[in-house]
Amino acid sequence: MTLVKTQKLCAAEARVTRVEHPCRAHVRLHFALPSFPKSDPGQFVQISAHPNRDDAPRELCWPTDEMPRPMMADWSAEDAFLRRPFSLADRRELADGRSELTVISRAIGRGTRWLDSLQIGDALNISGPLGRGFRLPAQSDTCILVGGGVGIPPLIYLARQLCEARFSDVVVILGAMSRDLLPVVLTAEPACNGAARECVLLADGVSYPSIVATNDGTLGIRGLVTDALREHVSHAGILADHTHVFACGPERMLHAVAEQTRALGLHCQLCIERMMGCGMGTCLSCVTAVNDASRPAGWRWGLACGEGPVFDRDRLKWD
Repeated sequence: MTLVKTQKLCAAEARVTRVEHPCRAHVRLHFALPSFPKSDPGQFVQISAHPNRDDAPRELCWPTDEMPRPMMADWSAEDAFLRRPFSLADRRELADGRSELTVISRAIGRGTRWLDSLQIGDALNISGPLGRGFRLPAQSDTCILVGGGVGIPPLIYLARQLCEARFSDVVVILGAMSRDLLPVVLTAEPACNGAARECVLLADGVSYPSIVATNDGTLGIRGLVTDALREHVSHAGILADHTHVFACGPERMLHAVAEQTRALGLHCQLCIERMMGCGMGTCLSCVTAVNDASRPAGWRWGLACGEGPVFDRDRLKWD
C-alpha cells in the first residue's frame, strides 16, 4: 500500500456561518475558517463537540498502591470528551478567501445535542481533512450515488464535485425511515414509481435526477435503497463495465449494496461508518476487516480512518 502525504489542519478554529434544519432530526452546519487543505468527498473532520472552557482541569488524587476510584461526580460534567467524526457534506470557497465546510448532524447524544444548539458566529474546533475519499471514474461513465440516513452527507459533497467536473450521467438514490427524517431539501415531490427526476437540492446550485425511498412509504417509493437501485438498473439500460456505484449508510445497507453490485457486475466504492476516538490511527477504535491475499488467513484488520473510510467493495471482508 502506498501512503500519500496530504496536508491537514489540527485543532483549527472555525466560525458557524449558517444553520439549517432540513428535517426534524438533523441540523446542517456551515462553518468557515481562513483556509482548509484540499479535500475529497468521503473524507471527514473531527469536531470537538463541546464549548471551549477556560477553567483549569480538576485534580483527582488516589493512593499510589491502589487503583483509582473516581466517583460518579467525576464524570457528571455535560462534556463530550472525545472528538466526533463527521463526513464532509459540502465544501465551498467564499468570496473573501475563506473555506466554508458543511456537516450534517443528528442530535442523539451530548456532543451532537451541543452541535444542534450552535448559532451563527459560534466557534468550532476541527481537525481534518482525514481519511481517504471517493475516486472519480472517467467523465463519460455512469455514476449512481446511493445514500441511506446519516450516510447521505458525503454523497452531497460528491454530487458537487461531479457537477463541477461536468459529469452528466449521474443518478442519486436516497433513503430514510420516513419523510421527516430525510436530511435534504426537496424542490419537487419524488416519483412514487421510482423514476429518477430532479427533486432534491443536493448542494447550492447542484441537482441531479434523484430517487427517494422510505421504509414507510411516506416519500417516494416504499422500500429500501437497494430496491430502488435494482429497479433503476433494470430499466435504465446501463453498461455494467462503465457504471460506478458510490454508497454510504448503515453497514447492513452497505453489505446489501455490495452483494447487489457484485451480482450486477457494477463497479462499487463504499464509505463505511465507524466510531472514531481520534481519526488519525492512534486509538485503534475503527478497525474493520479487509481482504489481504498476502496474509495467511487471507485477511487482516485495517483502520477505517486511514485506509478508508472509502473502500473498494471487494477490499472489505463482510463475513
